Amino acid sequence: MSESNNLPQAISHKKLSYLMLKAQKDAHFSDELSEIESPEKREFEELINNWEASTKKVVNELSKRKENLLKDKSPNSLIALGAMEVHLNMALQALNAFNKGAISRFEKYI
Repeated sequence: MSESNNLPQAISHKKLSYLMLKAQKDAHFSDELSEIESPEKREFEELINNWEASTKKVVNELSKRKENLLKDKSPNSLIALGAMEVHLNMALQALNAFNKGAISRFEKYI
């Protein structure tokens, strides 16, 4: 009962998010979860790796700006292709952050 007296009346969303990120995972639960998700996780990782490799190939080809590939395209098509290149690069950066387990900017300010 005395423990409940030590609890705060309110907590901010920032503080709650911070505490949840820093909380230790339950080892037993984590082991069970990893066993259950293992085939799905491997399939997802394979899919992501294939996507990353093919996306990098596309970005490399786009960055070469081969004239013979682009000569019959309209200005709007070229603009759309440039926008696609930018979005693919951003997606690769997002994947890189995901793979590193990057901490969000939000946590820096807590």
